[in-house]
Amino acid sequence: MSAKLPPLPLVVKYFDDFSNKTHALRNIEEDKPLTLCVDGREWKIDFARFQPAESVFRHIFVEWLSRLDPTTVVMKVAGVHRYVSRRGIGSLVELITSTPYDARAHWNTYVLADVSADESFALRSTLHSLCRLNIGHWSSPMASIIRGLKSPKVDKYRVVRAGDCFLPLDQQAMLVNHIDDMCARLAANPDAVDGTALRDVCMLVMSYQYAFRAGQIARIELADVRLFSTGAVHVAVLLIKQKDRSKRIRVTRRIKREWASMFNELVKRRENGAIQPDDGVPPRLLFGLTPLGVSDAIMELTEELTGEAWSPTDLRHTAAQRLADSGISHLGLTEFLGHTSDRIANVYFDTSPAQAQRINEALAISPIYSNIAKIAKTKTIDKAQLLGLPPDQQIGAVPHGIPIAGIGGCNLGQSLCIKNPVLACYTCSRFMPLGEPEIHQEVLESLRPVVTEFAAASRYNQQSPAYAQLKTTLDAVRRVVEALKSENIDEERS
Repeated sequence: MSAKLPPLPLVVKYFDDFSNKTHALRNIEEDKPLTLCVDGREWKIDFARFQPAESVFRHIFVEWLSRLDPTTVVMKVAGVHRYVSRRGIGSLVELITSTPYDARAHWNTYVLADVSADESFALRSTLHSLCRLNIGHWSSPMASIIRGLKSPKVDKYRVVRAGDCFLPLDQQAMLVNHIDDMCARLAANPDAVDGTALRDVCMLVMSYQYAFRAGQIARIELADVRLFSTGAVHVAVLLIKQKDRSKRIRVTRRIKREWASMFNELVKRRENGAIQPDDGVPPRLLFGLTPLGVSDAIMELTEELTGEAWSPTDLRHTAAQRLADSGISHLGLTEFLGHTSDRIANVYFDTSPAQAQRINEALAISPIYSNIAKIAKTKTIDKAQLLGLPPDQQIGAVPHGIPIAGIGGCNLGQSLCIKNPVLACYTCSRFMPLGEPEIHQEVLESLRPVVTEFAAASRYNQQSPAYAQLKTTLDAVRRVVEALKSENIDEERS
């Protein structure tokens, strides 16, 4: 079969949109590994692993590279290699050299017994290439047989259905607090903010608020950021992971006005050379990191802030679920995520609570997601410590005509707080609640009628700012009460 193969082209070119360059592979027939430059990294493709099917696989590799994104090619080669490493080269040779019907029998009796989903997709793609190239017994009409081959069932959105990828509300508040704090520090003294910290918090905004993938964030160019004299900032981001290359367009997102100053400062520092890109990263890119570098930076920052490392994918799922819970349409969520089909958006609506459950969550009666309603691990203080704090750090206010005082202390001080006092305290990382659950239970019971009033007035509009704020606050109050009661029970047992 190898002897009948036509000669390979002397030069094979492919385009890497990360480096914005067209690369050339030469002398593909030579017995040596090839190097693919993709997303700022180098990947070695060693065809010797596929002996005696090495020559055939070189033709398959060239056919893939002519049609597919180079990142996809790397993943497919890796999938075939993992299968060969576990099951041996004989199975791959059997699939390539057999008639389509014998290959189908081998697939059903041997391959399916031990193959992962990604390996099966790579093997099927291999057979489809054989059909396109008319190698061996494979030809275009045989593609229907390949399409009928079964693969292991895999739920790509299992983590969404289970809720494992959603950030708890208290941890989301920590991220928002960090972004707000960074804006405040920039306003007070821009020189006090480190360049790396500024870059990382801007990437966090793009991931948490706008649900962009690490590859999308890494591909944002300086020219994609538009700064307006009014203070507004617009960022154009490339849609990736599109099968149809014509749909790889840029979509524009308007940065929240309160956070726009960070992007103004980042662009300023990148243009004057105060922040340099990593080695091998093109200087035209805003953040100066590879997709892997973006992912690592976001995970390190979220772990530092929340105690758990959350990936850009987790933040993307969380943002999508936030919008689904708030009542966005299927079409709106599909456009927000940059998908071409609204079928994928269904999974977020399937896991979204019903309207009656939303009301219960707003009233802090029953938790909807156990992982979203985690008990906040906040430092508590006793009465003596509370009374020993300066008056400005002792929390007290009269929200909605309800006097609330003595619930805890604040590390910052209410005079310096830019948020709504008391209602914002329970969702703030600087809050130190009093270690007596009865006090917080009283706050919970006092504010519940207020939530009901807002719910009735807004016809349970989930996008009402006041309703959403009260909902988040009461959920946080409930978690503080549960945490303190749990601690008291543990102390009694010990």
